[in-house]
Amino acid sequence: MVAGMSLKRIFAYIAIVLLIPAIIVVFAAVLPKSLFMPVAVLIALTAVLAFMLGFEKEADNASKAVLVAVFTALSVAGRVVFAATPGFKPVFSIAIFAGIYLGGEAGFLVGALTALISNFVFGQGAWTIFQMFSWGLIGLAAGLLAPLLRKSKVALCIAGALAGPLFSLIIDVWSTVWIYGTFSLKTYLATTLASLPFTILHAISNVVFLLLLAEPMRKAMARVTVKYALMTSGESLKRRSKI
Repeated sequence: MVAGMSLKRIFAYIAIVLLIPAIIVVFAAVLPKSLFMPVAVLIALTAVLAFMLGFEKEADNASKAVLVAVFTALSVAGRVVFAATPGFKPVFSIAIFAGIYLGGEAGFLVGALTALISNFVFGQGAWTIFQMFSWGLIGLAAGLLAPLLRKSKVALCIAGALAGPLFSLIIDVWSTVWIYGTFSLKTYLATTLASLPFTILHAISNVVFLLLLAEPMRKAMARVTVKYALMTSGESLKRRSKI
């Protein structure tokens, strides 16, 4: 994978998997929790930078930026529309589709921006930072696994089911600190166990939304790709593999 990546994309992934977690660790360990909003904005800006570093074809840049905005708007709207059903929302699935069709950097950005923007409705707090990272990470992973997820609905469903526990494992770090005032393995396991029903619901809802949206999303992205001559994530991977 790394051998087929441009230097800019390698830096993009470094920003996402190293720099953003470092920002979160510094916030959690050192900074006052009242600074959550500047930290969230810093993470969003870092995600935007990573997305821009991931550009490979000049002609694709504007189209991908517009599509990221569309995916983010759909994700935010989906979270608001399903506000009455906690744990049952299309956020995960839309971040996954963004990663599959636009690349991991785009998937991360859609997930991160969804948390930041939608929490102006649901409430901002230190948890926003962990939601940004967890939803973004799911989009990033989908981008890395794009060829497999585009080809197999079984793999897509498995990825969606696993996204639920991944989200819980990350967000429960903050939940543990918030509930107990400190972090330990014992309190973390207790929090994770208490959130198990929501984790299961997340996994089920992810599979449901992925199955419902897979074909409409494939057709929509096929039309967009033809209309704007856009190189999608899967096509990009194929092209690099031939070099």
